[in-house]
Amino acid sequence: MVEDLVRLRNGESTIALVGRWAIYIVGGLSFVFLLVVILFPSAILIRESFWADGTYNLLNYLKLFKDPNTYSTLKNSLVVSIISTLGATVLGVFLAWIMARTDLPLKSLWRTVLIVPYLIPPFIGAIAWVQLLGPVGYVNKLYMTITGISKPLFVIYGQWGIILVMILYSYPIAYMANLGFFERANPALEEAARISGASLWRGLRDIAMPLTMPSIGASALLIFMSLMANFGIPAVIGFPARYFVLTTKIYATILNYDMPNNLQVAAALSMFLVILAAIVMFAHRYVLSKGSYAVVGGQATQVQLVELGWLKWPMLISAAFLALVAVIAPLLAILLTSITYAPGLPLKLANLSLRHYQTLIFSVPKVRRAIRNSLFLATSSATIIAFLSSVLAYLITRVRFIGSRLIEIVTLIPYAVPGTVVALAMILAWLRPLPVLHIRLYNTIWILLIAYITRFLTLGLRSVVAAFEQIHESLEEAARISGADFLSAMKDITLPLIKTSIFAGWFLCIIPALTELTLSVLLFSVGNETLGVVVFGLHQEGKINLTAAIAFLTTAIVLGMNVLIRRLTGKALAF
Repeated sequence: MVEDLVRLRNGESTIALVGRWAIYIVGGLSFVFLLVVILFPSAILIRESFWADGTYNLLNYLKLFKDPNTYSTLKNSLVVSIISTLGATVLGVFLAWIMARTDLPLKSLWRTVLIVPYLIPPFIGAIAWVQLLGPVGYVNKLYMTITGISKPLFVIYGQWGIILVMILYSYPIAYMANLGFFERANPALEEAARISGASLWRGLRDIAMPLTMPSIGASALLIFMSLMANFGIPAVIGFPARYFVLTTKIYATILNYDMPNNLQVAAALSMFLVILAAIVMFAHRYVLSKGSYAVVGGQATQVQLVELGWLKWPMLISAAFLALVAVIAPLLAILLTSITYAPGLPLKLANLSLRHYQTLIFSVPKVRRAIRNSLFLATSSATIIAFLSSVLAYLITRVRFIGSRLIEIVTLIPYAVPGTVVALAMILAWLRPLPVLHIRLYNTIWILLIAYITRFLTLGLRSVVAAFEQIHESLEEAARISGADFLSAMKDITLPLIKTSIFAGWFLCIIPALTELTLSVLLFSVGNETLGVVVFGLHQEGKINLTAAIAFLTTAIVLGMNVLIRRLTGKALAF
């Protein structure tokens, strides 16, 4: 109060104080909102994991520890995640070095093509690979036709199919994380090594790789965390082979209504993923905090590209093959399946039709509902996140109160832990009507909206916080010294400078929300289906052609939005 009176005496208007206090009040309400929708469900999840036989105990955990399937499921999760992480990291780092440091032809084309798998929802990518390498997939049919053998060459279902698809849809993380490093790093040491007689590969092994190890380690941990949390790929490719990982086992346990205490057992099982996610998250932060390697130079240097020589054309062919395998073949498989009358028919003009798209649009009501629901949930959650991010980012960067750091940690939790865990926490927290209000969120579209906001809030917040940190406070102070009140300074100075980042954060949230599966498949109810749920449901029902049609439409929407973002912001926003 004294501080406010001093400001009034110094000329700050009542409107300015009202505006400032409005920010504090809205910020405080936003923080309370975070506590209710994030920390409260998390606490309920932990509490319920200990509930069995009408009391709190360790029976759920003892049941899991005594069950051999728990260990096999944990082993499956670790095996596919570790092998896929190694494969994706090696592939992504090598591609980043090739693009940044060599004279590979058509690099501008490959730069765009190589990140496309990251823009395709993983579960749709898995469905595409089922069309390619399923028992009657296009590759297997071609192989059986050519050889006359009735047994498929390779069946995608099971461990190695999951690993293959995980590598192809996660290598862009390592590629994008290390591309900038290779482009910015001073190449003088590598050039000196070559002058001293070291081969190209020895310079890469002994100099370039050690220098980029912190970046490689950070990207590997990100990949591992995303793969441990992945539900779509193991569900599509693992379920037919009865191959379970932790995320799909939790899903199956939640839906196992014959199991006594199934939700509480699932909560206990989810603690394994929470612990693994926490370990990886802290390891990631530790790696980023360490600057073990550094190159110091007194002036900027231009990268001298390595001449590949006779390797240029093998590398070019390899890049084209990767584009074919990772992008063209899966999308083409979905498209061909979507326009074929029935599965297994020869690819002749007489067997092609658009009737499956017509059926989806005009004869399947849940598809229209899913499109409407997904658009509503995506735009609403992204808009609310944009508002919350702006308020919270101001509190974090300008007010810097004692809870600023807590806000960032709290918003990161739902994104760091697997979506199945977040969904289960929402079920346990909102299964019963709200106290006092007696409003039921479970089995409504509103629980999906809350889940989307909590899941993707960190994406918008990080974008806006970064923008605030790049704007020095002296600009706002100069405006106030010149006579502008608090609201005017925000409206005329700060918001115009951060609006691009708010817009970018909005798109960062809306794109994954459009195709979200992991939360939605556990939280949806009849009439509240989403695009991801409908695609997954049609696939589980064996409606191959309809699945392909809606999967291709969904992929086209996602890729089209990324093209729009590139035009509006000058860069693509992956998720």
